[in-house]
Amino acid sequence: MQIFRQEWIYKFLFFALLVGVGAYFTFPSEISDANKIALAKSFGTTMKLTIGASILGIIIGFILAFIKFLGIRVVNFLIDEYIDIVRGTPVLIQLMLFVLIILASMDSLYPAIIALGLNSSAYVAEIVRSGINSVDRGQMEAARAMGLNYRTSMQEIVFPQAVKNILPALANEFISLFKETSVVGMVGIMDITMRAQSLQATLYSPKPIVFAAVVYYASVKIFSFLVKLLEKRLNRND
Repeated sequence: MQIFRQEWIYKFLFFALLVGVGAYFTFPSEISDANKIALAKSFGTTMKLTIGASILGIIIGFILAFIKFLGIRVVNFLIDEYIDIVRGTPVLIQLMLFVLIILASMDSLYPAIIALGLNSSAYVAEIVRSGINSVDRGQMEAARAMGLNYRTSMQEIVFPQAVKNILPALANEFISLFKETSVVGMVGIMDITMRAQSLQATLYSPKPIVFAAVVYYASVKIFSFLVKLLEKRLNRND
């Protein structure tokens, strides 16, 4: 246990040193205070997109996954086609459809959240489906043999066991979604990537772009650490 803690301490120190040095040498300190505030707000925009799309994706994804387990052929066919369409088309095109065409009258942030959320829902649905399928079928059969209906069997017996596989995968989907938000600048949303690109064009320096990369790296590293803690907690009783 002590060796494990020491390893984590060394990893944290290396991470802090790497991010600290990277931020020190790449932060565009020559920009105005207004631009510094705008840069911070752009990171907030990135987090709003990520959190909003994640919530929407999880809600829709869970609904789709549970509906599929009802075994209605026509409905399952439609859900499968929806998942194939979403996963088979670039997220940038989906963004353009919602921001520039379908919901063009709205503030661009909200159509972008919807587009990213719908994109994420297809992956969440597959995560939930595979997580539930990872539970031995005998669990469902035993629950039904005890007289429990399908809903109760799924809610009380199967799903609690599937959570261990679903939660870490959902956390990783959150990380992937956080990085995918970098494309929203293509539809005019000023996230941290777009703000860094704007500053780079103003300063004629690559520092803002590299600084944005440092911010992404630091954020993903923190999210990944939280995911590992979650996995460790879930596996504690194995």
